[in-house]
Amino acid sequence: MKKIIEAIRQRFSGRKSLRWSMVKRLLFGWFFPLFMLIFIIVFFVSSNSHRQIKQTIMTSLEKSTQIMRLQLKDCETASKNASYIPTIAEAYKEYLEDNEEGKENAFGKRAIGFLEQQYAWHDNCRTAELIMLDFPEEKYYVMNNSVGGTYRDIEFFYDVALDRVLEAARALDTSTTLVGVEGRVYMVRNLVTSRFRPYAVLVLELNQPSLMEIYGGIWGYENAAVYWNGRLLMSGTKENEEYLPADVIEALQGQEELHVSGGRWRPAHVYRRMKLYGGTIVAAVTIDKQITHAEINTMEYLFIILILFMIPLIIQMLRFFYKKVTLPLKQLITAANMVREGNLGTQIENEEDNEEFWQMKDSFNHMSAQLKNQFDKIYLEEIALRDAKIMALQSQINPHFLNNTLEIINWEARLNGNYKVSGMIEALSTMLGETMNRKEEQFHSVAEEMAYADAYLYIISQRFGAKFRCAKKIDERLMNIQVPRLIIQPIVENAVEHGMDITKQGRLEIRLFEREDGYLCIEVEDNGHLTKTDRDKIDRLLSPEAKVDKEKRVSLGIRNVDQRLKMIYGTDCGLFINGNDEEHTVSTILLKIDVPTGQ
Repeated sequence: MKKIIEAIRQRFSGRKSLRWSMVKRLLFGWFFPLFMLIFIIVFFVSSNSHRQIKQTIMTSLEKSTQIMRLQLKDCETASKNASYIPTIAEAYKEYLEDNEEGKENAFGKRAIGFLEQQYAWHDNCRTAELIMLDFPEEKYYVMNNSVGGTYRDIEFFYDVALDRVLEAARALDTSTTLVGVEGRVYMVRNLVTSRFRPYAVLVLELNQPSLMEIYGGIWGYENAAVYWNGRLLMSGTKENEEYLPADVIEALQGQEELHVSGGRWRPAHVYRRMKLYGGTIVAAVTIDKQITHAEINTMEYLFIILILFMIPLIIQMLRFFYKKVTLPLKQLITAANMVREGNLGTQIENEEDNEEFWQMKDSFNHMSAQLKNQFDKIYLEEIALRDAKIMALQSQINPHFLNNTLEIINWEARLNGNYKVSGMIEALSTMLGETMNRKEEQFHSVAEEMAYADAYLYIISQRFGAKFRCAKKIDERLMNIQVPRLIIQPIVENAVEHGMDITKQGRLEIRLFEREDGYLCIEVEDNGHLTKTDRDKIDRLLSPEAKVDKEKRVSLGIRNVDQRLKMIYGTDCGLFINGNDEEHTVSTILLKIDVPTGQ
């Protein structure tokens, strides 16, 4: 029934739901038709474009890689001719059988002639070198000038690449391998005897431009590189540098045979992986995104135009939110800050025409009023709790001392007669009366507090005689000032028990005066010295987080005094104990009170 009444009240109140106002404007005003159009365009155009681009690039790479494979196979077939055509083998056999001087020259003429016949005009060979294992210092080579082979290529081979090539040849039997040295690619093959003992190494430097130019036909081609067993073999750059990121190069070995990586906002790389000559060749091609994504860029321009048409809607929605959301929120924030600063019960004028903010302001006003009521209630309860804590702390005075006093009186009565006994009993009566506090008063005058301390001092003086002396400097004007009960005697007792060596000579001085800043100051000075251990123990006792379960009664007494004073007067009051190994110990009690003028 209550919900029905609230719905009827909302229907005729003129307030509208902010949520539905926003949804209607966004859905039916602009967002729904615009995003439907963008979704259709982005989905179909992007899907078709990416699919076609990927298919075209992969097909081109596959064909280019097959052509490179055929070129390498052609070079491999040409290298096998050195084994199948017996020219070099026969010349080497004659070299071994000939005992005449200059036999290397005769072998060299036939070997170079064979190299010129087979490789000097081969389209994919730049140079050809023959290294005889019996006399490796002799150089047998030819250059293919038609593809740019020069004597510098020969010098580079013998100065730089020879050791790498021979190292690779030692791991071969009759197979073929590739060796890359500073951007140059060498095909290496061993020539063996009938007993399969290698006697020579044939090296063909491949024509790198002819191998790499086939990748230039891939759509969007930007650069290309070929890797052999994870190391750069040749690149489309003149310097033959690593232009792929390190993480991409590392991932090449783990790709499948044909793979496309990258995307719209990252560099696109196409990989073709294949097994050849007992190793792995990976052809990597970088695609120019500006070419391949030209159609997608057109779609982006269309999207930007559509975004521009949203500007009027944005302006309208900004005005709507400012009036219906921002301003009400500012009012709520201002009122919340006032409450946080202590102005409990702050109320907001509620004239909203939408249900959400009307309910929010109404709830805030109700919450603020309730908070003030709760605060007033809690404040009164906390005062009562503080009084209870004070009474509880006061009740912690341990009567153990009184038992010891009665025992002393008993011994004095036996040993010395009745003169001292009456005085000690009178002092004990004073202490018992103050401790029991039959009237349940939390405060009494300084005079009454000193009477209690004097009773304790009388008992101590009777106990220790001439070994204990006490002096007092008290401003008589302050004797009627009201102070908490039982704050001086625990400090005096602490000084007697811990502050001095009373078995030798104990001296105590009690001073009570008003400081210039309005504090009542009570000082108890003893002739003991405060060690670092004593200092640490006092700091631990007076700490709010101290654990005092195992502390003695006297130690609990000074903590009791400090806690009560702080609870009643604040943290700037309390008990402060100062001194060191060279100075007397001074225990100071500070109370913030108003001293009547003229007292």
